[in-house]
Amino acid sequence: MKFPKDVILESVAERRDHAEYGLEFIQELGNDDAGFDEMIVVIFKYKDKFYSVDIQHIHGKNNYDDWADEVDCPEVVRKQAIQYYWEEVKQPNLVR
Repeated sequence: MKFPKDVILESVAERRDHAEYGLEFIQELGNDDAGFDEMIVVIFKYKDKFYSVDIQHIHGKNNYDDWADEVDCPEVVRKQAIQYYWEEVKQPNLVR
């Protein structure tokens, strides 16, 4: 779905809702290292559906500088993943 560039940049890219347009910021995913290189995906909600937009700032270049007046944001769904990890088994100290 296409959204106005100025609405995306003024709200979800700044991690804020846009009540007038009806966008709700949901989550930011990715790497943001305080301005040097930033590659994030912002998830937002519009009319009970979720959408994503990529925000990139790499070597001083912003991907949104090249966006048209409307930004194509794909609809996304949340998937739950269960993550496992391995931990060493600790043997109790046996008193003899």
